[in-house]
Amino acid sequence: MRLVAGIDVGSAFTKAVLLAESADLANRPEVLARGTVKTGVDLDRAARTALESALNEIGFSASDVAYVATTGFGRYSVSFRDIQITDITTGARGAWHLFPLASGVLDIGSQSTRAITLIGSGKVRQFKTNDKCAAGSGSFIVRAAKYLQVNLEGVGEMALNAKNPQPISSVCAVLAESEIINHVSAGVSIEDILYGIYDSLADRASMLLKRAGSSGELIFIGGVARQQGMVRALENRLKVKVHVPYYCEHVCALGAALLGMKRVHAAHHSPPSLKELDAC
Repeated sequence: MRLVAGIDVGSAFTKAVLLAESADLANRPEVLARGTVKTGVDLDRAARTALESALNEIGFSASDVAYVATTGFGRYSVSFRDIQITDITTGARGAWHLFPLASGVLDIGSQSTRAITLIGSGKVRQFKTNDKCAAGSGSFIVRAAKYLQVNLEGVGEMALNAKNPQPISSVCAVLAESEIINHVSAGVSIEDILYGIYDSLADRASMLLKRAGSSGELIFIGGVARQQGMVRALENRLKVKVHVPYYCEHVCALGAALLGMKRVHAAHHSPPSLKELDAC
């Protein structure tokens, strides 16, 4: 069996997804394997390692990969790619593949927050992104958890226990951290501070979604989607159902693999060129 790989080279983590090259796109192919590694400074190496991790999961090797599609901020740095695709496009395609009835996608990653609206087959109708500031992305949660001396893996659950959430109103990460310090000095509980952070991110995300024209049920992707405090804050803000894929952080890699497989199938079924006909 030959494989198609999608690799998402993100600022914090690099993710890989494998699909069977022969899978029928109309029947919604399933993911065969996934891999995740920290990105670091060597983006090409991170992509190779994430791909190897996914291949090892199913006992295959790099020679079994027929096509590689890359996405994410480091997509151009992967030397063995066959095609690179923007993460707006791959996020939309991967989300639609998993939830074809939803019309809006929210992607919160380490560096940025993106609101995307969809049209048929997972194509992008419109998208909006946040300003380049940590206060509007997942890295702010990382910084806050470090300051509050709590395990990043548990902040989402801790926030669900908030009794009197305190807002974080600053749009600048530095000023927002000052607000957190003030809350700590005032004796505000960590749970209330954490939910205030999620509510602040949800407020900014809701404005992006409105500008992108999103309404109705939402697909939430990216690593932050694993944090239940963020999911609750979004649902409370938006008053809609928020769907989180099981492997939410791999959705862009999935979209890249799906679009890569579409290219492979198109190449296999395209009519012969005049040069090929002359050779017959």
